[in-house]
Amino acid sequence: MRSWQALKQHIHDLKFQTKIKLSFLLISMIPVIVLGGFVFQETRSLLISQSKSDLQATLHQSALTLNGQLDVYNKLMNFLSFNQEIINAANHTYTTTYEMYDQLTNVIDQNFYIARYLNTGVEQITLYTGTNLHQHGNTVRPLEEIQGKAWYPFVMKSVDVLWYAENKDIISVRRIINTKQRNPKDNVLYARINYDTLFKPFEPLQAQGSEILVTDASGRPIYASPGMKGYIPPTDAGMTMDKLQWHGTNYTVLQSDVPNSGWRVMLCKPTSVITSSAWWIISTVIIMIIACIAAVAIAGSLFSRKFIHRIEQLRNNMRTVEQGSLEVTVSSHSKDEIGDLIRGFGNMVDQTKMLIDKVYVEEIARKESEMKALQAQINPHFLYNALSIINWRAIRIRASDISGMAQLLSTYYRTTLNKGKNMTLVSDELLNVQSYIEIQLNMHSNSFEVDYSIDDAICTYQMPNLLLQPLVENAILHGIENREEGGGKLILSGCMEDDCIVFHVEDNGVGIPPDRLSHLLETQAKGYGLKNVNDRAKLMYGPEYGLTIHSVEGEGTQVMLRIPLKEQNR
Repeated sequence: MRSWQALKQHIHDLKFQTKIKLSFLLISMIPVIVLGGFVFQETRSLLISQSKSDLQATLHQSALTLNGQLDVYNKLMNFLSFNQEIINAANHTYTTTYEMYDQLTNVIDQNFYIARYLNTGVEQITLYTGTNLHQHGNTVRPLEEIQGKAWYPFVMKSVDVLWYAENKDIISVRRIINTKQRNPKDNVLYARINYDTLFKPFEPLQAQGSEILVTDASGRPIYASPGMKGYIPPTDAGMTMDKLQWHGTNYTVLQSDVPNSGWRVMLCKPTSVITSSAWWIISTVIIMIIACIAAVAIAGSLFSRKFIHRIEQLRNNMRTVEQGSLEVTVSSHSKDEIGDLIRGFGNMVDQTKMLIDKVYVEEIARKESEMKALQAQINPHFLYNALSIINWRAIRIRASDISGMAQLLSTYYRTTLNKGKNMTLVSDELLNVQSYIEIQLNMHSNSFEVDYSIDDAICTYQMPNLLLQPLVENAILHGIENREEGGGKLILSGCMEDDCIVFHVEDNGVGIPPDRLSHLLETQAKGYGLKNVNDRAKLMYGPEYGLTIHSVEGEGTQVMLRIPLKEQNR
């Protein structure tokens, strides 16, 4: 079950292009395999049928040849059996030796010799007689010698020539019938046929890889080629079987009858030999299937690549959007589902860009409105006039500390208001911060130290106003003021790094707790705080700019402001 689930998951995880290729290949291969298998099976069956037909014809011809030889021997046996001289010699009761010798020499030997001379396949002819003829070599033998044979009763009941096999001896026997005497003797004519000569017609079939088995009417083997030695046909199969297995080899069986003897010839040829001619068809079909598979694979690859190309482009654009870029380069004029998907994705990105731009613009406008509202809370002319009167009267009474404070406030608010402009020179921003720090020193009776490290190269560039003052304010009010033992120190530095202006505001105050530090730039604090500065920088320049805060509780805090170089408009 797990392996099945794993296989399903593996199929689900395959690339879409791979799925298209496999589907294309499988669907295309079904008719190829079915058609190829059908052609192979039909052609194979046709070849086997043709081979069996040819073998059957050859077997039938060989069986006819054997039957013809047996017919010759049958005619010979009939000729001798109906020879009146032999009949008389076999039924006569002899009274003298001369008479007996005359019949043996001039009748029986002479006829048997001529018969064997004219039929070289006959190895022996014997007359088994019930008369008083003496035994004469293998020519004349007493009838008692064969009366115990299994075939003897059948011979005595038959009027035909019968054929039997005894080991490798093929014998032809026939009862000699005497119709001219009232009480004829029992006589049997016996002939032994050369085994190899009789079955020589089957040698061409054996040379072609076939095995031959000849059985008598009872199914007992008479002749067997080397490959079929020891095989006995099963009695329950009869003689109608068309295949058999012997010594691990499957054979196709063909059969033919030999009418003159009642024998049956079985031709057994290995099925693999018969079907070997079909291997070239198998090879051809396999080559065709492989060629079709290759063609389908190539076509599937081309089609899938064509289909998937637009989807891959869409996927690449989606990854680009995931990384923060809203630039879409893929488009489609197709009216299919993929075209609709591409156009829908493009419209979605366009809507997203429009909404983002709208939010950015509205946010910047809101910040600008807040800044202008903050600036509008102070009447610049009234403030400058008031500070000038305070400064003038302080000079008159020689109150230099009051005069200095008035001048610092005047400088601070002049640079803060910046005539209502959002951008200012870095030098003016630094002047604003220095004025603020001096005011704080006067207010804190110079209870902390200030260290400046400013690169003059950055002073001519522009930056948004009021970015540094909130950082310094937080360092003094939330860091240095909370030190219990005094000895506060503030460090303000600015330099140029990688086409950027980097400011550092560092204090040795109480630091920021870790739980608050992680949310400091995300939570809006009262007043014009760090989050506001960070949001302004990111909205104006991008997400890679803004504030970075590093703080250790009890040791101090360092705030870094990073903005791009922006030259003064000329």
